[in-house]
Order: sequence, then structure tokens, then C-alpha cells
Amino acid sequence: MMTISVLGLLVNILVAYILAKGDTSGNLNMRSAFLHVLSDLLGSVGAIAAALLIIFFGWDIADPVASVLVSIFVLISGIRVFRESIQILMEGKPANVEIEEIRNYLLEQPEIESVHDLHVWSISSDFPSLTVHLQVAEDVDRDVLLERIRSNIENQFHVSHITIQMERSITHEHCN
Repeated sequence: MMTISVLGLLVNILVAYILAKGDTSGNLNMRSAFLHVLSDLLGSVGAIAAALLIIFFGWDIADPVASVLVSIFVLISGIRVFRESIQILMEGKPANVEIEEIRNYLLEQPEIESVHDLHVWSISSDFPSLTVHLQVAEDVDRDVLLERIRSNIENQFHVSHITIQMERSITHEHCN
């Protein structure tokens, strides 16, 4: 039991080190793989600790206690990954993007008269998308405005894919 646990621990430390160098915060797949290896690593640590407690103190309960503790970690991390996966599959709003902040930013631009159909969703864990319709004044250089807004949304709000539809302001004239 001890030899296999130590060997498993060494392998898992190496793999965890390699995975930790990747994007484990922004990429759900990398984070899932890292958490999987981390749970294996904790299992090895638990098995080693339980083996030592059994060998030196005769505490036979140490093995099931270690197993339960590792299982709790696996359950909690699994639920978190599952929830984020469902959020992405349902094209939910990314947790780090505030739609009202984006709407307020757009409405602060003097060329923009109104904002509607603003949608933000995730295509993957690190690829948020945005679409919006903007009503702008007639005399606005739409290309310049479009590039400025797109760039600012990408930099300030960390949205990767942006689609902006600009509509000219329509004034309703009453017919006689």
C-alpha cells in the first residue's frame, strides 16, 4: 500500500506541476484536468497518511476517514465544474461580465442615443460573446465609433467576440 501510494504521489506531483503551468483559471477543460490530478494527488497523500497511522498506531479507521475526506474534495470540485459547464452549455452570462456596466458604458458615449438587444453569453469558458443594437445620430462616423466601442468593450470588459449593429436615429414626422 505504501509503495504504490508514494509512486502515485510522485507521478501526480509531476502531472499537477505540468498542468498548473497551463490556463487553469480561464479554461474549464484545463481546470477539470488539474482538479482530477489534484484529487488523485490528495488520494495518494491520504493513503500514505492512513498507512503510516495504521502501521505506527494501529488506527484502522484512518483509511476510511482519508477516503471520505478525498471524496468530499472530489464532490465539491466536481459540482463546481458541472455548474460552470451547464452555464456554458445554456449560453449563460459569464460570471465576470456585468451587462449593466456595458450598457452604461455605451450610453455614456455622446454619439449613442439608445441601446437595445444587448446580449452577453459564453461560447466556452474563456470566450465570452456580445451582440448589441445601437441607435446613433445621423451625422456620426459609424466606422470610427464602431472600432472605438469594439476595442473598449474588448479591453475593459474582456469580451472576445463582439457584434455591433448600428441603426441611424429615426425621427418620426407627423403626417397631415
